[in-house]
Formats: sequence, C-alpha cells, structure tokens
Amino acid sequence: MQLLSRSARALPALLLAISANGLTPPDFTGHWRQQTESGAQRQLDIDQNGHTLQVKTTVTNSKGSRQLEVKYEIGGAQTIYKGLDGDEFRSSVHRDGSSLVFNTIEREGGREIPETTVWSLSEDRNHLQVKRQSAKSKKTKDSLILYVRQP
Repeated sequence: MQLLSRSARALPALLLAISANGLTPPDFTGHWRQQTESGAQRQLDIDQNGHTLQVKTTVTNSKGSRQLEVKYEIGGAQTIYKGLDGDEFRSSVHRDGSSLVFNTIEREGGREIPETTVWSLSEDRNHLQVKRQSAKSKKTKDSLILYVRQP
C-alpha cells in the first residue's frame, strides 16, 4: 500500500518533467512567412487542433497570388488533394518526436514522385524549418525552407 501511495505522489512530478523536456507535441499553429531573397514569396497559415492540421499556403510571385488549403489528420488516413499546378497529391502525416513528417506521392504526367517533408520548430518556436526530399527521374533532391512566425 505504501508503494502505491509513493507512486501516486511521483506521477505528477514525472508528468511535469516530461512536459518540461519538450516531449509534449509542439503546436505549429501560426502565420509563417518564408525567409527568401527571391521574387516569389510563400506564406503558411497553420491551424493545429489536436490531430487535425489545417494548412493554407499562399504563393505570391510576379503573376499574382495563388492559394491552396489542405486538411490533414496527424496519424490518420491519407489526404488526397490537387496541388496548385493541378497534380494529384496523396499525403499522410505522423509525428516523429517533436517533428511532423509528411509522406507524399505526387502524381504528375503518369509518374509517381515520392517526397518526404519534415517540419520542425526552433527552440523559441518562432522559426519553422521545412526539410524536403523528393525523388524525380531517379535523382534525389533535397531542399530546405525556413519560415519566420509573423504577428
């Protein structure tokens, strides 16, 4: 009985330690602007509520602005949607530690192009890093996009 009582008292401390060590899944909610020096600008408006992730992407360039809105279920079923260029995408999202991992297949001109994208937040939660790896025409391409949280 005494062991059970000690365990019950230790549980809140353990939960607090887990939360303080960053094991609580991060919330990517916010308005994010791409850090770039090119003419094209990309913004993300992210609303994360539990396992639901709503992402609105706005791309602005010399031809104007285009928007794409996609709703994902973290750890859930695959999301199927049309991209800004009309190609079909099939994405699933899962957590990997403090990151979100998007496994995507793009269907373009009869080909399937696999892509893995990893989102991670800086320690201060004001920078979003998006690492992408795709395999097109038997060549692997890596890219990194950095976003800054906007007020």
